[in-house]
Amino acid sequence: MHRLKLICIMLIVILTATGCWDKVEIDKRAFVVVICIDKFQPKEENGKKPIDSSKNRYVVTIEYPNAGVIAGKQDGEPKFTYSSVGKSFYDTLESLSTRLGRKMQFRHIKAIILGEALAKDEKLFREILDAIERSPKIGRKVNLMITPGEAKDLLNTSTKDEPVLGLFIRELMEQNLRTSRMADADLGYILRSLHESRAAITPKIFSSKDEFKIAASAVIKDFKMVGELGETDTRNLMFMFNKVQSSLIDVKIDDILLPIHITALNTKKKVYEKNGIIYTSFSIKGEGDLIQHLFEVRDQPLDDKYIEKIEKEVSKYIKEQIISTYKKIQKDFGADLAQAGEYLRKHEPELWESIRNDWSEIFPKTKVVVNVDLNIRRIGVTQ
Repeated sequence: MHRLKLICIMLIVILTATGCWDKVEIDKRAFVVVICIDKFQPKEENGKKPIDSSKNRYVVTIEYPNAGVIAGKQDGEPKFTYSSVGKSFYDTLESLSTRLGRKMQFRHIKAIILGEALAKDEKLFREILDAIERSPKIGRKVNLMITPGEAKDLLNTSTKDEPVLGLFIRELMEQNLRTSRMADADLGYILRSLHESRAAITPKIFSSKDEFKIAASAVIKDFKMVGELGETDTRNLMFMFNKVQSSLIDVKIDDILLPIHITALNTKKKVYEKNGIIYTSFSIKGEGDLIQHLFEVRDQPLDDKYIEKIEKEVSKYIKEQIISTYKKIQKDFGADLAQAGEYLRKHEPELWESIRNDWSEIFPKTKVVVNVDLNIRRIGVTQ
């Protein structure tokens, strides 16, 4: 009986006195939202010799918000920024951890930004991609971007709308639902595309004195940056990827500029062989709104034949744009950014096996076929 009481007391003590042994208070955590990674380039500053570059190959800069300020519960700096150098990505993070009074958390990362010098260095770029891919703490929905110059300089820019860069990038990328001028390409797509075709695009981010801009895209081929696509070519590539949910296209009919808001678009891609030639075809169907005409011109927008004329002109414009961009990526980069090879691997495996070893020479010779059928559904408010 005495032993039974003792066991009961011990069980009560164990169940009530135990806790989370590795608990870290929330105010002791650094929720990293942005990681900027640059190639270490030794510079002589104030007459001092540059740091030994043989031991330092990367500059890694992290930023995390001051949770108390963001929540409006205290005053102070809205964000904290730390930077360090090291010979590898994780070596640099370890060095950073010796300077932070908080434990770094990477589950809330919104963006990883690479400096252009690093992106053009194949060996360093491949090391970083591998380190990121192996980390179970970095999600595949993270935005991987490239910026001209050094990535860490972006963190010196403060905007009035959102002082924390990572949160600002999240807001900007969500606008992709309203514009296709920025590449809809997250970390998961980039890694998958590089594995499958050794080519991919990444969004580009720019900064000025007090604002950021995400637009256009960097072209990655054979695991390094080889060039870039402008905003229009990026939009056209999004047409090919069936990732355009909203876009604005201007056409001119009878010397009247007509902005057409594309509200729905569906692209079906097919790659096939005919008479020894590989064809990539895009069949596009979509809807749009006429959002501007001329004041006090009421009859034309209500005329079915006039609307059909607009539809044909918009369809023709989209077709020409896609063909132009397809030929550009063939001629300028020789990179299968349209993922035609991946289509063949999945849908025509026998054909793919017969040409896969020569695909880098075959892709620039492939033909493109585009069919566009766009309907104007709305013409706005009319009297």
